Amino acid sequence: MTTVFIAGSISISRLHEKVQERISKIVGSSFDVVVGDADGADTSIQQCLQTYQADKVTVYCTGDEPRNNVAEWPVRRVQSNARAGSRAFFTAKDIEMARSSDYGLMIWDCKSTGTLSNVIELLRSKKKSVVFVNKNKDFVTISDKAGLEHLVSFMSAHARAKAEEKIGLSLKIAGISQEQLSLEPIAPLAKLDDTAVVSEPSSRVEESPALSESMRLRSALMTALKEHIVRTHLSQSQAAKVFGVTQPRISDLTRGKADVFGLDALVNMAAMAGLRVEMNVHEAMS
Repeated sequence: MTTVFIAGSISISRLHEKVQERISKIVGSSFDVVVGDADGADTSIQQCLQTYQADKVTVYCTGDEPRNNVAEWPVRRVQSNARAGSRAFFTAKDIEMARSSDYGLMIWDCKSTGTLSNVIELLRSKKKSVVFVNKNKDFVTISDKAGLEHLVSFMSAHARAKAEEKIGLSLKIAGISQEQLSLEPIAPLAKLDDTAVVSEPSSRVEESPALSESMRLRSALMTALKEHIVRTHLSQSQAAKVFGVTQPRISDLTRGKADVFGLDALVNMAAMAGLRVEMNVHEAMS
């Protein structure tokens, strides 16, 4: 059964109607939901779940009792060795919710490091998040490092500086980048010098075809998505809603910027548009 981790910034006490509608669909799909116990968005999410008579909800807390549990749902108590009331103390339950879920629905105020950390934690576990950016009143799907960087671009310079101070944001993004690159190279490899070619000849021979094939597949998917936009007469803003991404991502798509898209992101966009992606694997021609 699918489990959804729903969370948001403590500064958000009222959920936008788009978020309420998304939560309604989650409840209607009989998905399991895990939610925190904090004030702000957590409590508003709980109230929304109660309104839709959700019964497959688990409230996570750090310590003995949840601070908020509006419908007296089952409680999962997460133990933490950190000082009570500290950031690390409450982060323990967030990490556990990310571990226990299949994907996340986040409501973000463009500055909360807690919500941003949840997105990063899910991404590190190869799980995507749908983030409602409160400033733009729209959703952004985060399924790869490029999507995370785009999400961070909504932050002000001051908020970004605070995030660096609190959670070391750049290092976290760099960690995601390294992980993504190890799975699927999305940028040209650095040119090897003569010494490297002599000492590690197999690396260059093996990586180049893989990189070429990855680029070919991404280009084919991007072409199909662009043709769908033309065929259905969608504007960029309309296409963004259909594909579940932001308009700047559609702009990148139409300009053929394959290096900013991962295969999984393109497949997700195709699925959101109702397109079917098929894959054939066969021996390469010698």
